[in-house]
Amino acid sequence: MESFLVHHIVIVLLFLWFLSWLNRSHGFFYFISLIYLYLVHERYVMRLKRQLQFEERKQANQRRVLTDSESVRWLNHAVEKIWPICMEQIASEKILGPIIPWFLDKYRPWTAKKAVIQHLYMGKKPPLLTDIRVLRQSKGDDHLVLELGMNFLAADDMSAILAVKLRKRLGFGMWTKLHLTGMQVEGKVLVGVKFLRRWPFLGRLRVCFAEPPYFQMTVKPIFTHGLDVAVLPGIAGWLDKLLSIAFEQTLVQVRTAFSNFVLTKKKSGFTSLPFLWNRNNVNSPS
Repeated sequence: MESFLVHHIVIVLLFLWFLSWLNRSHGFFYFISLIYLYLVHERYVMRLKRQLQFEERKQANQRRVLTDSESVRWLNHAVEKIWPICMEQIASEKILGPIIPWFLDKYRPWTAKKAVIQHLYMGKKPPLLTDIRVLRQSKGDDHLVLELGMNFLAADDMSAILAVKLRKRLGFGMWTKLHLTGMQVEGKVLVGVKFLRRWPFLGRLRVCFAEPPYFQMTVKPIFTHGLDVAVLPGIAGWLDKLLSIAFEQTLVQVRTAFSNFVLTKKKSGFTSLPFLWNRNNVNSPS
């Protein structure tokens, strides 16, 4: 955190030096610089607290005595083994792959004319499941609904490249790249299963969030080593509000299920079409 904070301190010092060189030095600019550094520091402290809480919960779950309610240790162990083999590819290509293009098109900022995800790798660290329980009553037509506590803090090898085309009046229609790293997601995940009375017995698998999750990431324009624009005052608040609205309208229960396992009937039997992005249940912004 200290190394990233130094970048902002250097920018502030260069800004003040430039004003002094222009003989425009004034106490107001020093005050604004202190406010800017304070807001950036608060943002980094919040991120650090979240990361420390993640590690504390992870260690606490590993030390917890096995009881009836602690039934996810085996599941975390299985996910840890399967994640680098196939689950990471399924999560990035089959689940997030169909969602992200629609998500970017619907919630892109006015400064961008087009946004495309060029590369996505979730990293070698799998998500951590903290607890699991069965919901006795389902609001939909699912026969079985599970609620899982999920924490995901991406490893250092996580990488995603977002290509953005700026509008002509702002950036002359040029393309630029944003590097996304350090993704962190915390929330309650609902898994709904609908069964069939005939083969293959599994009719639908729906996955969504029970409530808007906590989401944080590092955004660096052009280069992978540089300034994290996601902590800048103004941009940070706008990004939090945008993600909160987007998650609430798209990935939360009742409004949508972002991963469906659909079975279609053919003459030769059933064929599976896994992980179809369901756009029909998404509410339009009010």
